[in-house]
Amino acid sequence: MTSRVVLFGLVLCMLPTGALAQEAGETTGLEIDPQAYEGTWYEVARTPAPFQEQCEGGVTASYQLQNDTVMKVVNRCDLANAEIQSISGEAEVRDGNFNTFAVELGGSGEQQGINYVVAAVGEIEGDHYPWAAVFSPDGNIGWILSREPELAAEDRSDAVAALQKIGVDTSQLSDTPQPPTNYQPD
Repeated sequence: MTSRVVLFGLVLCMLPTGALAQEAGETTGLEIDPQAYEGTWYEVARTPAPFQEQCEGGVTASYQLQNDTVMKVVNRCDLANAEIQSISGEAEVRDGNFNTFAVELGGSGEQQGINYVVAAVGEIEGDHYPWAAVFSPDGNIGWILSREPELAAEDRSDAVAALQKIGVDTSQLSDTPQPPTNYQPD
């Protein structure tokens, strides 16, 4: 199997961090409740992401709070050959803003810059956010995430609007086939 790292939406392992990385708070002032963010997310849609080209669908991310500033991350997706691509790592909060992370996946080394920003979330239902609009300042990539394989039209519209507001080219969004066919997300 190829050594190419396939990641998804919820989290990134973008190596170039210098000029494109942004300081915490420059992108959005949204503060995230870490307990409401952890758990499994389904990627509903994304803009083109070169590191996800092999993912045929079934893209999920699972977050587990490790301490006040770090979440364990596991990203998985279905490949065309009926296999699963999986990678794990950590998302570390930057500058105390729990919507802005440096994500390092697959043992590639410490991530210095911010490469994962939560732009918007739906209001907490039960104990979790129902949806999230996420982007990477590295490459201007956007994702729409949901707790379920499908997202209501109104929520999707709110997520698209949030991505547009921060400058993501949402005309490039494509739907991600869900649910996973080669694994169980939980």
